[in-house]
Amino acid sequence: MVRWLAHALEGRAAGARRPSSHLGVTRQLGVTGLEAAIILTAFVVVASVFAFTMMNTGLFVADVAGQTALSGVERARGNVVPRGSVFATRGNVDVDGNNVIDLNGVDLQAVVKLTFTLTIASDGTALDLTPPFTKNDTGVDPDSSGLTDRATVTVQTEDIFISEGAWTVDFPGNDDGDYMLEQGEQAEVTVWLQTYDNANALWDLGAGSGDPYIDTSANLLRTSSSFTIQVMTASGAALILQRTTPKFLDGVMNLN
Repeated sequence: MVRWLAHALEGRAAGARRPSSHLGVTRQLGVTGLEAAIILTAFVVVASVFAFTMMNTGLFVADVAGQTALSGVERARGNVVPRGSVFATRGNVDVDGNNVIDLNGVDLQAVVKLTFTLTIASDGTALDLTPPFTKNDTGVDPDSSGLTDRATVTVQTEDIFISEGAWTVDFPGNDDGDYMLEQGEQAEVTVWLQTYDNANALWDLGAGSGDPYIDTSANLLRTSSSFTIQVMTASGAALILQRTTPKFLDGVMNLN
């Protein structure tokens, strides 16, 4: 802008002097004080607008950066951490659906549920772990809780991906009676891969893609199989657990 103004002034000054044959008098054409003032005022206005725009942009960027930083802090304060090991439970799965287990036939043993304990990070805020399912040891477990769950658990094996797994929660030890995981509390989360038939003491396959269970014998979680569990809380905090089942399935297995 400064270079343009200087160039304009030089041009006006250079073109100001030219001979005139009118009455033999050389007329002087120059930049008057008024014109110079107008040009200078325009320059100042343009520079002011530019500076104001840059200042507003800087303030906006700073505000967005601040909000992002605060969001990151809140998310960090809400992080969940595992406490102890991941445990896998073996069960007899009624593959043929006749309510009788015959392990010498088509029925199989597989990992039917996974259990782990969560706490919140040091200085973290309370987390809502309202579960989508509960268990009552009668009929078929787990049962729909009828509650709006605030966290999502996904399950991925080498063969399948369950975007919204079936999970229940208990609070051993300190428990104030709600589903909020708070400082000093522990939440024992159980992820159900199959449903349990309490009357016949066996595990069933899922009924299809509309439920959160493993539906076919080929996809059962068995020996030497890797899996990933991700817990995503309402605050956006995520916990990922990756384990591999052993070469032989015991009743309850500590997967560390």
